[in-house]
Amino acid sequence: MTTTVTTYGAVPGSAIAGCWAWVTDQGRWRLGGHPHDAAEERELTAVLDVLRSTAGSREPLRILLQSRTLAAGLTPGPGDREAAEADGHDWPGASPHDGIRRERAGREVHFAWAGTSPGTASAAHPWAVAPHPDAGPERGGTHAPTELREQIVRLESSLLGAEARSDVERLEQLIHHDFDEIGRTGRYWEREEVIRVLHTLPDQVQAVTFDRVVELAPGVAHIRFRTEDARGVVHRSSVWVREGGNWQQRYHQGTPDTQTD
Repeated sequence: MTTTVTTYGAVPGSAIAGCWAWVTDQGRWRLGGHPHDAAEERELTAVLDVLRSTAGSREPLRILLQSRTLAAGLTPGPGDREAAEADGHDWPGASPHDGIRRERAGREVHFAWAGTSPGTASAAHPWAVAPHPDAGPERGGTHAPTELREQIVRLESSLLGAEARSDVERLEQLIHHDFDEIGRTGRYWEREEVIRVLHTLPDQVQAVTFDRVVELAPGVAHIRFRTEDARGVVHRSSVWVREGGNWQQRYHQGTPDTQTD
């Protein structure tokens, strides 16, 4: 059996500026932000991340890329890179390629251009609708239907993005008037403090993985997800409530992952 992965150097409709993402044919997926605008550089980040995320797997890996140039450059073969360079293509720096070369060593990894592969998920945006792998009845609630799950993921993602953070009025719309939070350090936060921090400090999240959205009751949803930044992994949990037709975040908690191997 071969795992097929589709990578993206830009994520249409995401609130995180400068995104990379990947999704497997088994429904596993990840996305994250990137500081640079070059789509090919972001796609290289997606390739490197999927190789690291599947490290230890003996299963063959087929990676479909949106960039035809990268697909040719990452595929071993006499003259492949030289031919692409002769066509006037610019190549990213050696460092990402070196990391990919190290991660794929000893593994069966094949690269292809997604444009030559009918039926790829390039327009599906599965990170916005993918169900949790353990989907089914949940204690205290039921897994949210696709439309609600997609809406809550989109709202939660917006609090990670620069567009919402730069707009105080938008933050006030998203955060409930009775909001409270227990942060990653154990500190207790209230609404006014959180809005001030979100508005004044840039978000440092490098990657986010949404696990599940549960409908606790009509108009009440719980989302669980993980973020990664320079300080490590944080497991996060938010409760969203619908009032007057609008969803607002009522509660949030972040817990650092301190587990060791």
